[in-house]
Amino acid sequence: MLSGLTTGKLGQTAIYLPSADSTNLWLKKNGADLPHGAVCWTTCQTAGRGRFGRKWRSTQNQSLAMSLLIKSTKNISLLPVVCGMALCRALDKLANQTFKIKWPNDIICKNHKICGILCESVNGETTFAVAGIGINLLQTDDTFKQAGLPSAGSVYMISGRELKAEETAAAILNELEPLWLTLTDSGFGALREEYENKCLTVGREVCVMTPDGEISFQGTAVGIALDGCLLVKCDENIVPVYAGEVTVRGFDGYI
Repeated sequence: MLSGLTTGKLGQTAIYLPSADSTNLWLKKNGADLPHGAVCWTTCQTAGRGRFGRKWRSTQNQSLAMSLLIKSTKNISLLPVVCGMALCRALDKLANQTFKIKWPNDIICKNHKICGILCESVNGETTFAVAGIGINLLQTDDTFKQAGLPSAGSVYMISGRELKAEETAAAILNELEPLWLTLTDSGFGALREEYENKCLTVGREVCVMTPDGEISFQGTAVGIALDGCLLVKCDENIVPVYAGEVTVRGFDGYI
């Protein structure tokens, strides 16, 4: 069991992988034989993926890559929402900083992307979901400059704190379990206010992109619907956005 874990189910089965191509892929392959709430984690992921198939590689002992098994079909579309909330709650406490959600799946602090979330469903004899979370923990600014990722950052860069991967994984699961239970019992309406307060996208000018990088439209994000979609005001219309890249205009352009 992960050190510091206080959950009833999430993370009670924990598999540490010294190295993995992708914790999501590992759990998708093995999830049918594991219990709800099982988690696998590593500090060395060689072939992780973000949204739209983007590569996510974590250097040995510099990052945390973890995937959580959810054996439920209820509210699965909102799993990224509660994962984002749990990450913010946990990292706010661990790093003593304010982390925000860039809808739908990035965690931002001081204009740097610190974490990414990728949730996937597996349909077969056993249907389940996998929530993948990647967190930059200890990298320096030079690491990201050399990789050509000027907007990326790590917890160490923005806080000076050297978080351990295991304690970070446990802290996230400790926050995620009550959020998931609230979502299951009461629906997203019970969490929406907190989510919108943590979502830096809401209230900002945004640019909605297609997966191939073309601009779809621009407008102002005005809120999050009960199904988790982003509501964007374009001219006099409110447009629900369910997919696509959403960039947010800030002081230094779009992030």
